[in-house]
This record gives sequence, structure tokens and C-alpha cells, in this order.
Amino acid sequence: MKRLIIASAAVCALTSALCAQQPRKVHFRTLCLGQVEELVKVLLWTGMDRPTAQEVILYTDVSPVIEGVFKTNEALFYTEKPGPDGKPLRVPVGKVTLGKAEHQLLLFLPSGGGEGKLPYLVRAYDDDLATFALGSVRAINLAPVPVRFVLAGATSPQIPQLKYALFPHPAKVDAYNMYPVAIEFQSADGTWVKGQSVSWKANDHRREIVVTLVDLKFKQPTIQTFSDFPPWAGN
Repeated sequence: MKRLIIASAAVCALTSALCAQQPRKVHFRTLCLGQVEELVKVLLWTGMDRPTAQEVILYTDVSPVIEGVFKTNEALFYTEKPGPDGKPLRVPVGKVTLGKAEHQLLLFLPSGGGEGKLPYLVRAYDDDLATFALGSVRAINLAPVPVRFVLAGATSPQIPQLKYALFPHPAKVDAYNMYPVAIEFQSADGTWVKGQSVSWKANDHRREIVVTLVDLKFKQPTIQTFSDFPPWAGN
């Protein structure tokens, strides 16, 4: 009986290992928050052998859908330059560990350079409707400090650095489905400083992506917002 149990466990482990090695198809879109000079078009390495390199254009808005077949859970973006032997040499410009969903959003952000840094920081977010539903807001905090949102007078929990939050539009809106929003950044002494005060429109038929960060050049809080209707949402 022990031999049978051990043999069964070995088969299960082998099956799991083989399944983990199976290529994985991912439909993803990119969003570039700031283009690094001369790196607007990059190439994608998925670990799979391809007759030609897969080109990815880094749009400053949500891109069209790109399909990639990945051998592992890592996506590597690169450019090419001639190597010592004259053959193309891959030069990495950004990499990311993929999420679990079939649909994903890959966010590109200039790293600011520096020793050991690739030109782009890349973040992956599951983008299926079960995770990020229509009529909701995804707030991504890439600032080095916590942020919070005041939506129609109600204050959200703070969002730590490099984290995100999902929340619905508030029920308290005006006749035009508009409501006031304040986005606040936490200062070094713990006080909250208003980074932006605007009005948003509640819409159950699209999604809103909001990214908070600090401008590398001017060291000022920056907020970028994008309305999104993913193709897989249907009509």
C-alpha cells in the first residue's frame, strides 16, 4: 500500500510539473505612462521560438489587444543590437511576472535609469471582468507615499505604495451622474495633501483606471486617468 501511495504521489507530481510547462496564451494590453526616448517600439520574448520577433508598440493610452503565448510566467521586453558576431543581441528594457487571468493590463513606467535598472518598470494587473468589473474604478498607486480618495464626501482607506484598490462609483451623484473627487497624498509628517480635486461621472458601462505617481523631473504629485471599455466586455 505504501508503494502504491508513493507511486501515485510521484505521478501527480510529474503531471503537475508537465502542466506547469505547458505554453499559456494571454491576451494583454499595454499602457505606457511615459515613453523612454527611442523605446516606443519594443520586442516581446515569451520563451517560445518564433520565426519573427513580436513587436509591441507602447501607446500612452490603453493599447489594442495583443496575444502572446508564454512558456513561463515572465514576459521580457527588449530591443536588438548587433552582437560581436554580427548576430542580433537582445537588450532587455523591461520585464514582468504575469498575473493569473487570461486578460491582463501591462503598465509601463520609466524607471528613471540608474545602475542595474532597466529603462521601464512594468507591472501586470489581471484585467478580466470578474476582477475589474464595468462601473468600477481601479486606483493604482505608483507614488512613493500612500494615497487616498475622497469620493462624494466619503474617504477611502489609504492605498500603500505599489498597491491598488478597486471600488464602485458612489451612489450619491447629481442629476448628471457627476460627483466630486479629491485625491490626497500623505506627506512625511503624516498629514494629507490634496493632489487633485475634480468631478467624475458615474458610468456603469465602462471602467476607470486612475494612476497616482510623482513626476520624476519636478517631484510633484501626478494623476493620470483613463476611461476603459475592454473588447471582451461585449456590446
